[in-house]
Amino acid sequence: MRRTAILALALAAVAAGADLPKGEWKTARPVVRPALSAPGLVYLPLDEKALAVQSLSEYRVVRGGRLEVPYRMVVEQEQTETHAVPARVVSRGRLGTEQAQVTLDLGSAAPPSNRIDLRLSGNNFRSRGRVEGSRDSRQWWLVTDKGIVFRHEGRFEQTQVSLPPQQYRYLRITLSRQQGQLPQVEQVQVMSEVTIPRRLVPVPAALSRREDAEPRSTVLDFDLGRPSRDLAQVRLAVAESTFDRPVTIEAVSEGNEFQWVGEGRLRRLAPDREVVLPLDLPRARRLRIVIANGDDRPLTIRAVTLERVRRGLVFSADPAQTYELWYGRPNAAQPVYEMQRLPMVTPPAQLPLATLGEERALPVKPPPPPPWGERHRALFWVILAAVVVLLAFLIVRAMQGARAAPPDAR
Repeated sequence: MRRTAILALALAAVAAGADLPKGEWKTARPVVRPALSAPGLVYLPLDEKALAVQSLSEYRVVRGGRLEVPYRMVVEQEQTETHAVPARVVSRGRLGTEQAQVTLDLGSAAPPSNRIDLRLSGNNFRSRGRVEGSRDSRQWWLVTDKGIVFRHEGRFEQTQVSLPPQQYRYLRITLSRQQGQLPQVEQVQVMSEVTIPRRLVPVPAALSRREDAEPRSTVLDFDLGRPSRDLAQVRLAVAESTFDRPVTIEAVSEGNEFQWVGEGRLRRLAPDREVVLPLDLPRARRLRIVIANGDDRPLTIRAVTLERVRRGLVFSADPAQTYELWYGRPNAAQPVYEMQRLPMVTPPAQLPLATLGEERALPVKPPPPPPWGERHRALFWVILAAVVVLLAFLIVRAMQGARAAPPDAR
């Protein structure tokens, strides 16, 4: 919990957006929160219904039925996020010719850090890095003494020291000479590096199979029922021990016509090896895999599983509030939240997980009222007839007046 405390406090200070305009989003789903003892970050994985939207920009997390809540969208695809942690140099110096030392103050609200980058001057050196941490700069605790930095011939170098995740306010870095001259420490940068592991989830799909005689091929058709996103791979259980066959991949996103999207191979070079066909499809509603058999017998495929990369939203939740996910407005602008720029200090899978409830339709904005004439059609015609009669009367009076006038007046 402490690893996420700083970011959660920062997010609590970020004001939520204004009230959302009513009638512009079509669908709402309640967010079933995990048990929380205090406000904090939660992770809401998106399911197949939510992923069927036309645009990823239309999601809105809504508090209390009206207030927009900032979120950060995450795709768990094994990416690494690195952020610099602000730090102030408290002291630096050399301890004789054998050691150099730098002390840093990361501030009272320092996020977790797990790496130190050093900018060192010198060449052909090797030194051991020792890092200690303190909460008050008086009592120090060992963080690591296994760091090694070196540079050889100006080309081969290691100037980073990895740390176990820690959250001390003060860090003291001591370099001890092992070979060559002790390098000069020019700059120290504390880093927070988080790797989001890849997480795959199965995609429900109706599967049909047929064997084509010309050309000799096996065709696997997947009907997902609705569009899905981030399709990552197809996992197959195949009886044959070894094989290597070309594959063509086609997909339907909109409409009904299959489009070519790529090629691949179904390959097993040793028995008991897993058979996986990579896809990397951003969006699809139907999928077709054509396996070229050539003169070989069709493969004995016992099971097929379509998988996608998990995608979800991270936001700060208050246990005293209720939340919904709104979508169903394809023309919604992409939201721009400060939260998207704040560092991710914990992989989303390690946060408390929320789920989505059943869909409900939101009230649709009423259309603009028809023109006054359409709303009061009978009165409109009465007024129009009266105007015509009045105009006719005035014209007749004018003509009569013109005839009655004396000649000299003309």
